[in-house]
Amino acid sequence: MPSKDLNNLDKRVLLAYGREVRRLREEAGFTQTALARHVASSKTAVSDVERGKAAASAQLRSDLDEILGAGRLTHLWKELTGSGKEVWKHEIAELIAGANAVYEYEVLVFPAYLQTEGYARTLIRYGVPWLPEDEIASRAEERAKRSQELVESGQPMVWLVLDETILMRRYGSTDVMREQLSHVLDLAERERITVQLVPASSPKHPGVSGAFKLVTTDHFPDVMFAENVHEGQMVTSTVDVAHYRMLFAALQGVASSPEEAQARLRDELQKLES
Repeated sequence: MPSKDLNNLDKRVLLAYGREVRRLREEAGFTQTALARHVASSKTAVSDVERGKAAASAQLRSDLDEILGAGRLTHLWKELTGSGKEVWKHEIAELIAGANAVYEYEVLVFPAYLQTEGYARTLIRYGVPWLPEDEIASRAEERAKRSQELVESGQPMVWLVLDETILMRRYGSTDVMREQLSHVLDLAERERITVQLVPASSPKHPGVSGAFKLVTTDHFPDVMFAENVHEGQMVTSTVDVAHYRMLFAALQGVASSPEEAQARLRDELQKLES
């Protein structure tokens, strides 16, 4: 019988954990029946976990991680249940992975799904200094993996408007920044993503309210995400989403062209070489 603590878990935790179990199972080539045999459970129990209908017991979580996760499921469970505020990050990642288009404005750093492992590790180490080294490494690897998946999948279409100062911020070593800028420039030159820059000198800056992203999918209404270090906000109101579309259009209006942005990236890379 599930413990009281398991029964009280946020439904979003169960759904996020279940989605990852399903993804890892399919990646490993197991049916639900085959996986159930490996973890000494039933197909129904595995199905309930994957659909977020039931919480996996500690023993089942351990067995699933041994067969599928190599530590990933244990890490995810701890992250999801540690503060209750990490679930939204996984919801965003899942939604972006299945999206048609992402329109994003960023102020301080490149989006997580475009970060190289070295860049991500530096941001996490100094942005969340209380994390142990193995946790930092795990999170950085996960971001780099999602970045590679985005490159290989061909979807979603990504349109970025970045504050120009992102290019000038030196996170980590010269090698770390060179790799990160080269990665973004390569994707832009191959037209995998579109990048525009809002000049630091712009007297009319529509982005003063902070970073946000608009996500378009086939199966859900368009949504807007805004986040801070502690939590994220998902907005689905048609009126509010329309307002953020207007804001994104205003940012595009004051930003440089994609060609100018690529030239600016090359200039910054040259500075790193000198």
